[in-house]
Amino acid sequence: MTGSARAPSTPSAPARVRRARALRTLRRARRTAAPVLIALLGAVVGILLAPPTSVDVGPVTATVHLRPSLDPRTVILLPPVGEVAFDTHQAPVAVEARVQSVDIRRAEELLRSDTALADLEATAPDAITGAAVRNAATTALLAALGAATATGLTYRRTRRAIIAAGGAAGLVGASCGLVAATFDTRALAQPRFEGLLSQAAYVADIGTATAADYSSYRRTLAEFVGQVSALYVAADSLPSAGDAPQDLITVLHVSDIHDNPQAYDVIRQLIGEFPVDAVIDTGDIVSWGTSWENQQLAVVGTLGVPYVFVAGNHDGQAAIETVAAQPNAVVLSNEVQEVAGLRIAGIGDPRFAADDDSDAGGFAEGKDAVDATARQLGDTIAEHDAAHPDAPVDIALLHDPTQPEGLEGRVPLVLSGHMHTPEVQLDRDGSGTDWMVSGSTGGALASGGVRPVLDGGDPLDLTARLLHIDPATHRVVAYDDITMGGLGLVSVSIERHRMPEETEPLVTPSPEPSPSQETTEPAPSAPPGEVVPDDQRVTDPAAPTAPVGVVDPDATQEPSPAAPATSGP
Repeated sequence: MTGSARAPSTPSAPARVRRARALRTLRRARRTAAPVLIALLGAVVGILLAPPTSVDVGPVTATVHLRPSLDPRTVILLPPVGEVAFDTHQAPVAVEARVQSVDIRRAEELLRSDTALADLEATAPDAITGAAVRNAATTALLAALGAATATGLTYRRTRRAIIAAGGAAGLVGASCGLVAATFDTRALAQPRFEGLLSQAAYVADIGTATAADYSSYRRTLAEFVGQVSALYVAADSLPSAGDAPQDLITVLHVSDIHDNPQAYDVIRQLIGEFPVDAVIDTGDIVSWGTSWENQQLAVVGTLGVPYVFVAGNHDGQAAIETVAAQPNAVVLSNEVQEVAGLRIAGIGDPRFAADDDSDAGGFAEGKDAVDATARQLGDTIAEHDAAHPDAPVDIALLHDPTQPEGLEGRVPLVLSGHMHTPEVQLDRDGSGTDWMVSGSTGGALASGGVRPVLDGGDPLDLTARLLHIDPATHRVVAYDDITMGGLGLVSVSIERHRMPEETEPLVTPSPEPSPSQETTEPAPSAPPGEVVPDDQRVTDPAAPTAPVGVVDPDATQEPSPAAPATSGP
């Protein structure tokens, strides 16, 4: 009927049936998914609780652990220096082997014997596979227990708990079975190295040539340093700082840590035992600028005091930015900042070793860039002092001390590193500038620190220096040289030195022309406070390099800071 309202249509019988079926299917899916999800969560908890399995692979003692992963591979982790990965299988499982200790005697035998190396190549795959199978069985058992427990507590039904346990065990078993079925031992001959695995021998106890737990050694050395420091503070047995006031500013100078985590253990102990107001780090905090190394730098933010840093020739832009991101860090890049009541100027090294194998070939061609960088900082200091005549710069920071002319006579004190050997030069070159070089606080771990041990010699010491500064004059009145045994040696000595009461006036050397830009790259520059990109830092790819495994004699000598640089420690 025209103009009348039409009655609403109702679903047909087939449509109602289809909708009812869909709703029933959805309800069944929900009822099925809920217990599956609960079982999976329980299984995951069980897998996370599965302990690693210990295994000996040649001279190495390691633990093997299987875990779910979308990046299937076998990984050998060697804290704190990196990892090596192998594409051994096709399954959503990662096989992780974490190195716990190294038997240095067996390692030496392995290196000297062709048959021992061949035997290891033959037995290592079976050892790793066997440990992985045992860990897989443990993981499956705990996954089953986790799934059963979660399901049983949720539904209070034994049958469901048994089904959940079986399903979890079956899933883990199937995944591990797929690992075993696709495991290719030939892939172990094609490793992907990350970090600094070539330095593995340092985890051994050098004194006794037996296996040692490196984390235990780190803890022992740090505690020993703390105990000796506490005795020193309590007895005050060293010469006093003269008539200086008691509220001295105390600065801990470290340098060339080169990835050694025990350096931070020692720094933390020294901060706890001495009234340290700030830590100054003159560079080479890492070695090759890898992402793994940079991740370790978050420890800087846990030290609890200001951490002033200038980049060394081994520190890439990422490392610099990682340090700068720490809440207590002050990264200086051709600028002046006040820290702990001191006005400190600093600039990073103009070179980047990761681009040119500088440790092997040296930086003879880069010395002009170092000279230009020192002059840049000298000009920055002169501009600051002219603008603030009543608050001149107290300390300058430069990684490499071998080209000093740009800073001599500009500032009372310069702190450097780079040489891996501590040295102090008062009134350097008659300029009135005192120059203090710290040795390697990390025992130059990843930059040649292991080489003396492998050659049958003593490891490099770990060194640091405490500076005691008069808060009124901002002059150093005394300093303590701290020397600690490196690479397995637990020892510490603290020696105090008093500074002369009379200080020499600053005398700026006669102006000299900067290095010719026709013969070398100028030092890279950026606005104060900004980091120079790695690809703009001066490198010398044409420098001669020593063959792999051979140390360039120029790279191991210990020249005076006054001598020209011939290497890049």
